[in-house]
Amino acid sequence: MISVEEYFLEVTKGVEPLPAVELPLEETTGCTLAEPLKAKLAVPPFTNSAMDGFAVRAEDLKGATPESGVTLPVRADIAAGTALDSAHEAGYATRIMTGAPVPEGADTVVKVEDTNIEPGPRDLPAEVTIYKEVRAGANVRYAGENAKVGEEIIKKGVTITAPVVASAASIGYGTIPVIPKPRVAVISTGAELRAPGEPIEPGQIPDSNSIMLASLAESFGAEVVYRGNSGDTPEQLLEVLREAAAVSDLVITSGGVSAGAFDPIKMIGDKAGLSFRQVRMQPGKPQGHGLIDVDGRQVKLVSLPGNPVSVFVSFILFVRPIISLMAGRGNASLELLPAIAGSDWKSSKGRRQYAPVIATLGERNITVRPVQGKSSPSHLVATLH
Repeated sequence: MISVEEYFLEVTKGVEPLPAVELPLEETTGCTLAEPLKAKLAVPPFTNSAMDGFAVRAEDLKGATPESGVTLPVRADIAAGTALDSAHEAGYATRIMTGAPVPEGADTVVKVEDTNIEPGPRDLPAEVTIYKEVRAGANVRYAGENAKVGEEIIKKGVTITAPVVASAASIGYGTIPVIPKPRVAVISTGAELRAPGEPIEPGQIPDSNSIMLASLAESFGAEVVYRGNSGDTPEQLLEVLREAAAVSDLVITSGGVSAGAFDPIKMIGDKAGLSFRQVRMQPGKPQGHGLIDVDGRQVKLVSLPGNPVSVFVSFILFVRPIISLMAGRGNASLELLPAIAGSDWKSSKGRRQYAPVIATLGERNITVRPVQGKSSPSHLVATLH
């Protein structure tokens, strides 16, 4: 047997990020940014108002108080999206809306709430009384104060999220270079398997593995493009593997890697160039991996055990890092935290045990208890959650 760390290095060896592609912003959520983004546009692109109110010169408001305001004639209206055609004149006020460009000559914006004009839709007033002195620059958003043209705004390697998409759009991008989500195919092996929800006959069981693997792959940033199952003959498995590999970057199988007389993955191992290992871990000791040749394209294959808890543990330890590497996010190594055992349970000698636990956070430590009792058998899928 080999250690978990040794198998981790073996199964992830040679896994590289997928080639970058240029995609429209609306198609990039969950992908990884392939190159840093520098601002094509300043943010804001022009100096504009942060409030609905009146653009003025701060100097024209000296002496304004809540009891005795300063009255100024109103020269014009500026709505958002309006192009300026004249400068602001001293001694006047210009009604302005949020987001509208501040006219040259004005250096501040007075909120409409600080005037004698009621907020809301109404005709342009002839004059406005302002009841507050406002400093120069108040309620003004200056061009480039958030981002200047040529400035690096978004770093390479970030996962694209809604805020990242909004940021990229604001600095002038409609498409961006990304490492796409890895395309994953999931295959469960076993003639006894039936689709979730289907009636089962004696000797048959619901296929919980493929739906779990698909959900896990999607939750860690992959796109599941194929989900199926195979019978227990090498011919059936090879046909399904070829179909799956043709549309994917990574194929994950469950079942058929142990010592059974009808384990199909082991049967095709030599022909398919697969490598099988016994790993010092519980659950999940039997593991396999290799490459499938699809018209000269080498597609990664990872073969996991068949028991559902083994599948879950193996995915977290070995498949999640592969997806992360393909997506350009590094190997996603697990964070280890010390904890206190809240109860006793059995562990196989010479193998590292992995068990789903309930964790309780105390003032100075974490206490854990296995969710599946004292031995955490690898088949107890109903209580895996």
